[in-house]
This record gives sequence, C-alpha cells and structure tokens, in this order.
Amino acid sequence: MIIGILAALTASLIWGIAPAIIRLGVREESSSTSSAIVFNTIRVIVAIPTTLAIMLALREPLVHPVSLIGWIAVFAAGTIGPGIGDVAYIYAIREIGGGRAVTIGYTYILISQFLAVLLLGEEYTLNLMAGSLLAITGIWLVATEAKEKAYSVKGVVASCISATAWGFGSIANKWALEYTTPLSLAVLRMTLLLPILLALSWKSFRSLNRKLVYSSIFTGATSYGIAMPLFLYALNIVGVSVTVLVTALSPVLGRITSRILASEEVTIKGIAGTLITIVGLVIGTMGMG
Repeated sequence: MIIGILAALTASLIWGIAPAIIRLGVREESSSTSSAIVFNTIRVIVAIPTTLAIMLALREPLVHPVSLIGWIAVFAAGTIGPGIGDVAYIYAIREIGGGRAVTIGYTYILISQFLAVLLLGEEYTLNLMAGSLLAITGIWLVATEAKEKAYSVKGVVASCISATAWGFGSIANKWALEYTTPLSLAVLRMTLLLPILLALSWKSFRSLNRKLVYSSIFTGATSYGIAMPLFLYALNIVGVSVTVLVTALSPVLGRITSRILASEEVTIKGIAGTLITIVGLVIGTMGMG
C-alpha cells in the first residue's frame, strides 16, 4: 500500500510540473489544434523507448494480452486518456493557461470516483457529494479568472473534455491491467496510439518551433515515460480511488510552476478557486479506499 501511494505521489509531482512546460511549447503556435496533436505525437514517440529502457533496466518482460478483449482494453486505455484527454488538455493549456487547465482537468478525480461507484461497485458517500459541490465552485472561480488573455469558452470546454476522458481512461486502465502489467501497458497503449496520432499530425511536422519540440520531448520522457507507468503501478496495487486521490496534488504544483515558468498571472480569485477545488477533491475521495 505504501509503495503504491509513493508511486502515485511521484507521478503526481511530475504531472504538476508538466503544464508550465507544455505552455512554453505551444503558446507561440498559430494553430492550437494541430500543435496539440503534434505535441502529443512527439511525446508518445519519446515515451515508448523511455519506458522500454526502464523495463530493460528492471529486466521485466513485455507482457501482452492473449485475447481480443484484452487488446480492446489496452486500445481503450491508450485512446481515451492520452489520445482524447491529453490532446484536449494541451489545447486547453494554450487557450486558458496551465493553471486553469490543470485545475479544471483534474476534476477527472471526481469522475473517476463516480465511475468506480457505477462500474466497480464502490460505495457512494456523502463526502463524494460534498466534494463535488466544492469542486464545481472552485472550477467556476478558476474558469472566470481572466487576466492573462481573453476568456476562452473553447479552452474551458477542452478542459472539461480532458477531465471526462481521463475519468473514463482511469477505468479503462484498470480494466486493461487485468490482461498485462503496468510497464507493459504503458508501452502497448502508446504503441497502439502512435499510428493514429501520426496519421493526424504528419503534415504539421514541417513547421515546428524548437520550444514545442523541446518541451514535448521533456514531458514525453517524464509525464508519459516515467510518471504514467508509476500511475499504472499504483492503480494496479491500491486501486482507482486511492490512486486518483493522491494525484489531486498535481493542480497545486501546476499552479505554482505555471506562475514561475510560464509567467502566468495568478489572482486571489484563481488561488481561492484552486484551493477550493483541491479541498473538494480531497473531501470527495475521503474514505473511498
């Protein structure tokens, strides 16, 4: 249990740094949709050898599903979370900033908890209801905080899409782990996702700036190559509820790093929204493990 929580904590810390790095890479691109897809494509390309290197160092074999349903689970785990969710998240970061995108996006924790209750039979509690109300209040505060740039409805919608996709993705990952191991799943789902991303982004590779390439390589190696296997490892050991609870620390660190690295303005309203959201997430997930 302790090892699983530490793994989730390490993943959370890494993911907390990522929004500011992503923001530095995509904010100068003229087409935010194509840059988000290209960005994630490069991340996947980098993540595969990074995770394979970890497996080689640990002498862990690549375990693949032996049934069609297993491959479907792996494919769902790859396309829902890092496919739909992360592309929407990168788009949102460019439109509304890393701090706001990470705060709204990380309400996936409540979605994951709801799906865990619905699909995995976990108990529904008053804590979850109270936490949801607090999180919605915090989301409103952060989403209406607008000083860095004009308010973007598209950015907020993209953040909500990422939250929904990550919520379903956490359940898909848990399902896929019935057929393979955490490290193997990290590699297999990226391998299945890569051809889709390449098909959508190959024309945009001709006009890439260095910041986008560097930031995508860095976050690909860290967020995908290292943090994701840790998250999957924790998911496999301690389950959905406890693992996603620990990742609630990411929005807090994301707020701090977005201010330091990406020069985003943080207001009292934004800070209050972030804190209320985090309190809501914590309350909503208490007693669910």
